[in-house]
This record gives sequence, structure tokens and C-alpha cells, in this order.
Amino acid sequence: MTPDRLNRPLAVRAAVLALLLSVSAGAAACGSRPVTHTVTIDSTTFQPGDLTVNAGDTIVWINKDLFPHTATSGGLFDSGSIAPNQSWQYTPSEPGEFDYVCSFHPTMKGRLSVK
Repeated sequence: MTPDRLNRPLAVRAAVLALLLSVSAGAAACGSRPVTHTVTIDSTTFQPGDLTVNAGDTIVWINKDLFPHTATSGGLFDSGSIAPNQSWQYTPSEPGEFDYVCSFHPTMKGRLSVK
């Protein structure tokens, strides 16, 4: 066998390894796909009361109560009135800890943690 033929399997293995490493690095760089989370409004509570999400995920508040509610966090987000059996969604883009309330019922409190 010629020296060129002897090195061919090694070159093929090196090319395959390089390809696998590049695919793996690309997948890691992309991160995880956005996820949709649900907060149910029922019996004048947000369920779950504390929710941790990633920036880019979507949170959907669904009002299962008999009267309107809001999900309001200072200047960050404000759903406005969410009628019974209606929903509202928000997609945070920045990390942080955000407390929110129902502006109609200030004893209703929740916390959104964005990573």
C-alpha cells in the first residue's frame, strides 16, 4: 500500500470528528427553544404564584375565575382587563425578578423570574 492509502482512513475519521464537533457546538450555541408556560387565574389566585422562565419564553395567563383580573408589573407589563375565560400572553426579553399583582384585587400577587 502507498503511504497516501494508509492515511486515508485517518483523514476520514478526522473529517467525521470535525463535523460532529461543529454540529455539537452549533446546537449548544442555539440554546433551548422557547417554551410556553401557563398561569391559571382561579379563586382570586395566580397558579403557580412563582414562575421561573427563560428570556424568550411565553407566559399565558388564563382567567378561569368568574370576574375580570389583570397581571400587572409596574412598568414592565400590564395585561389590562382579562375577562373570564379569556387569556393574555407576554414574552419577556430581559432577565430579572418581577413581582406582579391584579390591579383590581391587589392581594392577588405573583412573581415572574426570568433567567
